Amino acid sequence: MKFKQIVVLDYLTFTPESLEALSGLCEGEIKVYEDDPKDVNSVISRIGEADCVLTSWRSEINSEVIEACSNLKYIGVCATSVTKVDLSACSKKGIVVTNVRDYGDEGVVEWIFYELLCLIRGLGKYQWKSDKVNELAGKTFGIIGLGVLGKMVAKAALGFNMNVVYYSRTRNNEFENKGCKYLPKKELLKLSDFISLQIPRDLKILDKSDFDLMKEKVLINNVIGEAFLKKDFLQWVSKENNFAIMDRSPSIDFFDSFLGVDRVIMRDLISGRTEECFTRLSNKSIENIKAYLSSKVINQVK
Repeated sequence: MKFKQIVVLDYLTFTPESLEALSGLCEGEIKVYEDDPKDVNSVISRIGEADCVLTSWRSEINSEVIEACSNLKYIGVCATSVTKVDLSACSKKGIVVTNVRDYGDEGVVEWIFYELLCLIRGLGKYQWKSDKVNELAGKTFGIIGLGVLGKMVAKAALGFNMNVVYYSRTRNNEFENKGCKYLPKKELLKLSDFISLQIPRDLKILDKSDFDLMKEKVLINNVIGEAFLKKDFLQWVSKENNFAIMDRSPSIDFFDSFLGVDRVIMRDLISGRTEECFTRLSNKSIENIKAYLSSKVINQVK
């Protein structure tokens, strides 16, 4: 079974091998766009009579698009976030929507510990506790959110012989048996040297009362969206020996507003964007399509 027409709606970092594989799943020639559509009419025009569309998290596929593109059967979001897709409208039309998870995590973990090592040893612009060169071993690493990425960060921290504590909505016996300790959020914030946020998009997890507990800490934030209020964070980071390591998040002004703020470490890159990440994303997107075509849907978004 193949799709009649596949459209790559916007710029996707597909490998050449994946595009070739994608062609083999389409009766006709696939249409690949290398820029983002400007508006809804552009989205409708690009999809046209296609029964399969692949898209990033950036392009909006709303109810108007769903109504206009009557042949559409499958939407493959080549990212984790599906907030730009009207899932209710898709459900009413019987359109299957899938997404891709856990494709950039390895690069994020490497970035976290690279930046942390540079900071505690003074290998960049800043040095945490400037009168001392520190080691990771023996320090307390706090993780808020023990999902897939949180677990990978925990494993790496344990590998550095750090004391790993975590706060999550649910306890994890497996990781507690590995040496991680569960703590309530407030206690974690007080006891940890380094605090890493690994929570869902736009979940506000820290408020002013939380920041008040964080003295001489390093906050690591690669959450997509706003995990705290800007004013609370700026007040906290202005205090001596408080530092933040921030990932970039494309098209989100919240992150750009911290560029140039003293003691905020933010590079002009996105930590997870590596060659290996693009390969995993491409392969998982193709796997989703093959599963749909064989009537064994995986990674469907409800």
